[in-house]
Amino acid sequence: MSFHNKINRNYGFSSEKINSQENLFHAIYFLDYETGALLVSNRFSNNLSFLKDDLICSFLNAINLFINELKEGGNEELQEINFRDTRILYEREGRLLVIAITKKNDLQMERGLIREILEDFYYRFKNYINNFNGSISPAIIEYKKRLECMNLNSVFKFNTRF
Repeated sequence: MSFHNKINRNYGFSSEKINSQENLFHAIYFLDYETGALLVSNRFSNNLSFLKDDLICSFLNAINLFINELKEGGNEELQEINFRDTRILYEREGRLLVIAITKKNDLQMERGLIREILEDFYYRFKNYINNFNGSISPAIIEYKKRLECMNLNSVFKFNTRF
């Protein structure tokens, strides 16, 4: 059974904001892989409040590009960066790169959730992403509202119940 069938299909959307201390995810960034342009992002906690989103994702994308250049043939892609209490996950589909900053909890679950969110975004905007010309579509900007309503904690709790 695929992970896709196991998670709460509403992606934990809720109309209420949750306490930033409880968040399992700090932030999610959606980038165009070829240009590094930030398409949309959302912060789920205040831990990164002193940095601008475009600065963060430019730096994280540069690390990915650097790792790619280290590998002969350029086929290596960064999967994750680990710190004591924080993890940075990279997921890619075509030109779409999603970078998530998470609290370390359950790598398989975190990666699965990021993959589900990536697929939701990618299939909604596949044509736009594959033909990205540098301008951000209003529909993509509207996706931020969907991200703001995501309660990934409830998805995580739902999936960890036995």
